[in-house]
Amino acid sequence: MTSIEIKVSGMTCGACVRHVTAALQPLAGVERVEADLAAGLARIDGTADSAMLIATLDKAGYPAQIATGSPAPAARKTGCGCGCN
Repeated sequence: MTSIEIKVSGMTCGACVRHVTAALQPLAGVERVEADLAAGLARIDGTADSAMLIATLDKAGYPAQIATGSPAPAARKTGCGCGCN
């Protein structure tokens, strides 16, 4: 099992953390998801493909990239993806 850290943009509240977790948890190869609001990171344990994780987050309204600095090919947008603001 491996761990991937993904920088997640747009997480501004606890509901965002729940949405990020709920989007990632059911994906194939995901064993565990831990989203950190303060750090703006999601840590995923398992064997899931990082491109699939990033695409899923982007589709959910949270632009993402691998935390090591390898950007995902996605348009960046501002604002909370959960609609709280």
